[in-house]
Amino acid sequence: MPEHFLVADRVMMSRINASAITVTEIITHGVTSYGCCACCYAPASCPGCAIMPCIKDPEYIVKEMEASKYIYVRENSIEWNQPVKIAKEGDCCGVSCCLFRAQDQISVIYFDDPLFDNITDKSRCCNDCLTFCCGGEGELVQIDAKFCCGCCYRAIPPFFCGIPVCCGWCSCCPIIKHTIWVAKASDAIRSIKGARDNAKERMQIGS
Repeated sequence: MPEHFLVADRVMMSRINASAITVTEIITHGVTSYGCCACCYAPASCPGCAIMPCIKDPEYIVKEMEASKYIYVRENSIEWNQPVKIAKEGDCCGVSCCLFRAQDQISVIYFDDPLFDNITDKSRCCNDCLTFCCGGEGELVQIDAKFCCGCCYRAIPPFFCGIPVCCGWCSCCPIIKHTIWVAKASDAIRSIKGARDNAKERMQIGS
């Protein structure tokens, strides 16, 4: 098997060794906060108590979710895991009534993906204050692409004409985008942009 793979239209998918993709940086992921009112964890045997604003999810699932998160900047892409909470396998129709587990949601986007155009901070206004009061996941970085002089987002078919930027705030709009919860959006954006630009420069020199 050859050690160097070349893909004409996807240069970032070419690499020296297909079995070893180098991680060049680790970005600090966002940490789930339950707000100032949450003072204790729900019992493992009664997770439903977490619907109360003063009670967090059971401690075991909080730790498992946080331990599963990561954001890797690789030589040709970024990879991140933003797990979700699901019912654990059990004897009640195949699931447990009282236990949860973390389900991985791993995403990878290559630096030469046409989507990798804009990298912006989409954190809430007064995010620190809102996180302290109401909880949150950290700061939000969005990766997307615009066209028509920056007036439209690229969207999922059948919306071939795209979605106007003024409608981008609506979660129902089928915009093609990636969102990543990070600890500090400005630092994450700087790292991602730097890695993307360096990767493109290396590919140009090597071509």
